Amino acid sequence: MILIFTFSATGQDGEVSVKKFRIDSIRIIKNWRTRDQIILRELGFGQGDYVTQGDLDTMAIRIWNIGNFAKVGYEIDSTEHGNILTISTKDAFTIVPILSFNGNKEDWALTLGMADRNFLGRNINFNIRGTFGTNDKSFKMDILIPRQMLYRNMSVGGGVVYGKGINYKFENRERVSVVTYRKKKIYGILGNPWNEDFKYRFSPDFGWSVFQHQADSALNDSGITPDGNYSVNYFTFSIGESAGYIKRRRHQKDGFLASVGAGAGIGLDKNSPFYYTISGNIQYHKLFNKVVQFSSKFSTGYTSSTIPSLQFYRGPNDVKGIVTGEISGQAFYSAYLGWHFTYINRDWFAMEQAVYINWGNGKDRYSDLFSTNPLFGIGTGFFFNMPMIPWLGFRVYFTWSGKDSNWFRLEL
Repeated sequence: MILIFTFSATGQDGEVSVKKFRIDSIRIIKNWRTRDQIILRELGFGQGDYVTQGDLDTMAIRIWNIGNFAKVGYEIDSTEHGNILTISTKDAFTIVPILSFNGNKEDWALTLGMADRNFLGRNINFNIRGTFGTNDKSFKMDILIPRQMLYRNMSVGGGVVYGKGINYKFENRERVSVVTYRKKKIYGILGNPWNEDFKYRFSPDFGWSVFQHQADSALNDSGITPDGNYSVNYFTFSIGESAGYIKRRRHQKDGFLASVGAGAGIGLDKNSPFYYTISGNIQYHKLFNKVVQFSSKFSTGYTSSTIPSLQFYRGPNDVKGIVTGEISGQAFYSAYLGWHFTYINRDWFAMEQAVYINWGNGKDRYSDLFSTNPLFGIGTGFFFNMPMIPWLGFRVYFTWSGKDSNWFRLEL
């Protein structure tokens, strides 16, 4: 479909102004799935409003950031009814049969399932999947109803998780402990209540969950003595806030986003002691032109819990070249710096290369994180995908992170 606007503008003393346009009518014409109301909620203006060129550019950015489109554009025509602004949107294929693999022979995960990122054409995100791998064997189902359908950009969602977890801790790149456990969880989220896009005012996200972790040594076939024998049951509550905005066009990013969060676990029995968590993330991306992008990220967190399955276990998603658990403990941090080069960016094929360095550390005391040497990775990665089918693509990384590191990683 196409969005069609007729508009006019006048300045003082009847002089025509080229800076503002009055929107007299709005029509939507689009090509496939996305409902009219989803796009209309992103315009930032309505019938009878005056807009500037900057408003139109912002409108295009907001439509891109819905995340369901492979192509967004607009043009202006002059007709007998006035000027007409035509915005074209091309839906990407967002019904996703999930068949993904990431890792290498030492640290891998295979995920099977189905997802629809634009369920019923209303930008609802629905997922059902199972994961099998080195550290996880679980089933997960979740749904997120987006802000475009709810009051004042609020989003509501929730899900269930059921399965088994296996977490290893390492010293000098060797496994020294393991916890194997069964897990059950139901959770919900309330995102950005009473918030408006592009307005940096207090608008926290809230979350809750009820879960159980039950240590089970029968799941341990590693030959390492299990770390603890316990069963815990919790109700958790969390709150988070973010500031900033990242503009997205397909896989490319521009802008910054910073977030902080805090949570508490309230035990539902005497074997489940109270704990709290705090976390923070910041990322900055600079798109210099259609080809070159600079990216940087920093993440950190701390939990007061000494229960092994509730601590942090970080791996190649945080520092390429390491194994999950090489960064572990009650506290962690990870950082990334990289240059990204998009050599091809067409509707049906895109290719990007990244050259990066990332590093991180994990300890039980936060003060020890920066007093000991971190693990690091230096390397390059290649990303191949089809923007019209954004879930169809793969990444391959070649990384050096010291002796005995995992130099190769595939994400399909």
